[in-house]
Amino acid sequence: MSHISQIQDGLDVSNPDVTTAEEIAAFHAEYERTKKGRLDSFEFWIEFRPDVLKRHKARSRHFFGDEAAQFPLPVQLLAIHQYTVEAFHGGIGYEFRLARHNGARRSDLLDVLSVAFIHSGHAGMYAARAEASEVLRTYEDPPEAERFPPGWEFEPRAFDSGMDYSSRVASPEDIASLMTWYERTLGEVPRSARFLARHRPNLLKAYRNRYEHAIRDSLPKQMLPYLLLNHSVVRGHADGIREHVLLGRAVGMTTEQLLDSIGLAVLFAGSEVVGLVEDAAGDLLDL
Repeated sequence: MSHISQIQDGLDVSNPDVTTAEEIAAFHAEYERTKKGRLDSFEFWIEFRPDVLKRHKARSRHFFGDEAAQFPLPVQLLAIHQYTVEAFHGGIGYEFRLARHNGARRSDLLDVLSVAFIHSGHAGMYAARAEASEVLRTYEDPPEAERFPPGWEFEPRAFDSGMDYSSRVASPEDIASLMTWYERTLGEVPRSARFLARHRPNLLKAYRNRYEHAIRDSLPKQMLPYLLLNHSVVRGHADGIREHVLLGRAVGMTTEQLLDSIGLAVLFAGSEVVGLVEDAAGDLLDL
């Protein structure tokens, strides 16, 4: 990792017990410059315990590596996904502003919300509608820029399992196609897929219909495992962790990119959750 400055967003995080008025002004200026606005969570600690904010900021750059620092948009899209799943209104609006600042297309944002809806239920969509509808109606895509790391590309039908979605009923051929897809793509069949194939094959097919088509317009295929690996770590889903590490490998993600998704889960769930990653997929990440 390249040298990391002791100054983070205008704050001298190497000296948490002293915070000057000049630092606070620089912090606010940085957030205004990048269109983030002032966050209530940070303003609370600036007023009552600036050392807490400084120690938080000292940690935040270490969630991810150098490539993610160079291409920040995936991190912001991941946060939109997580905040939508949590139905965190203010977080969705904040990350929308930040994502646009870093080059997000309107279709990128809708693809992310589509993925989030798989796990958010109605609560997440109520929050997304409240925070994002007006923004999306008038959204103008920013100038073209390198939004994602090299090799990350949008690929229609990237996750096509071969199931026939013209019928809602899962045929034996549908299930066979899906099992073959898992074996070919991941090298193994997740336990959830095996269970649903035996007991609720129509539900499995309906789930895969959403999963395979959630990304429709512009997100790179690598964003699906990037988002869902983080979700699985935050929620403590060991099987999902393994499945999406394997899928990330299958679509060409590097170990560092997978670790970025995992590292960002520490923001939402604490470092203890990483023990699940070791148990579920440590063997895959040590390769």
